[in-house]
Amino acid sequence: MTATESATRGTDELTALVRQAWAGALGHDEFTDEDHFFQVGGHSLGALQVVRDLGAALGRRISVRVLFRNPTVSGLGQALAVDAPEERS
Repeated sequence: MTATESATRGTDELTALVRQAWAGALGHDEFTDEDHFFQVGGHSLGALQVVRDLGAALGRRISVRVLFRNPTVSGLGQALAVDAPEERS
């Protein structure tokens, strides 16, 4: 497996985790990977639930700012894959 294939696989797995967290917070799974969290029924408490669930699944603390800056499933999955220090706190 190449580094690119490994990175893509990691991002795909993160995207699946994000979808699961969104579905739990929203109470439905009627959204695409490009829909904006707050336009498909999301709200601030739901955003906190998403980052809490993702943090538990990934074993690290995730700032709610990451979701606000990346409000789509695909964007949030990519941001989590980068694992930048400012995304933690």
